[in-house]
Amino acid sequence: MKRILKMLGLVFLGLTLVAGGLTLFDQSNSSASAATKVKTSKKVSGVDKDTLVVDMPAADHGWLSGVAYYAQQECKALHLKKYRVITAANVNDQTSQLNELTNQKVGAIVLEPYTGELSVAARKVVKANIPLVIFDRKVNANYNGFVAGSNTEIGKTSADYLGSKLNGKGTIAVLSVPSSGSVSSERVGGFKKEMKAKYPNIKLVTMTADAFTQKDGLQTGQDMLTAHKHVDAIYSIDDESSMGILQAIKEAKRTDVKYLSGCGGSQAYLKKIKNNKDSIKLFTATYSPTMMRIAVREANSAMHGKKIPKNKIIKTNIVTKSNVNKFMDSNSPY
Repeated sequence: MKRILKMLGLVFLGLTLVAGGLTLFDQSNSSASAATKVKTSKKVSGVDKDTLVVDMPAADHGWLSGVAYYAQQECKALHLKKYRVITAANVNDQTSQLNELTNQKVGAIVLEPYTGELSVAARKVVKANIPLVIFDRKVNANYNGFVAGSNTEIGKTSADYLGSKLNGKGTIAVLSVPSSGSVSSERVGGFKKEMKAKYPNIKLVTMTADAFTQKDGLQTGQDMLTAHKHVDAIYSIDDESSMGILQAIKEAKRTDVKYLSGCGGSQAYLKKIKNNKDSIKLFTATYSPTMMRIAVREANSAMHGKKIPKNKIIKTNIVTKSNVNKFMDSNSPY
């Protein structure tokens, strides 16, 4: 009976780890692309120092799918013998994963935390002398490096682009998505601050969506266009939202909208920019998942004893039809 219970316990543990999204890619093994069962920390502790791990939230948005894709691409490009890409279902799941990795004494960790609640677990990583690079969202820990874009700069750069194109006059509808927290507040805040300082004669009207989806973008776009009979441009803070807003503009047959922004680096929206033949000009501001490549490179350097920058903020680029080819990757899921 005891033996049966023990076997059932092992099966449950294996299912739990798989459900948590823990995947091991071992380049030294011919079956590197396949997921393998994760051993308990007691068995692997102290023997995993050449493994680089990326720990991130599960993809509930296309952008996160792109992050996972570029994490794997960079690990392959660096010819790492062993690496792991972990996706967590929630904060508690990610905390457990991070504690397990600390016990395993892996070589280095790139962490995209769900929230600041991961700070305690991150401090345990640091205390264990495991190099830690934080990606996209900060935690309160003495990490080795932080890699991200600047949401405030995205707003500022987009404001300068639109303000210049409109010659400082007209009406711009500004998309806000409160559910995204600081992402929305910083992108919108940076935009409004720059507009007020440099283009005070441009009128701003607000449009609010529930989430960063094409469906919400379409609905919000329809509502805004119904409420405002003339809008010169739309500042959208997400590429997927922009796809829905673009559909709303076309369905309403509106010709007053001269510019529509985006943000992120969605391949689907980049294709829209490249193939656009409409009178409305499309552009996007980069907050690209390709930034994960830099985070992985930094973690690899730290794993090999090299000093890395404490904070690396990636510059925002404005992508238009003239330079869009430089940002396209046909294999990326986002």
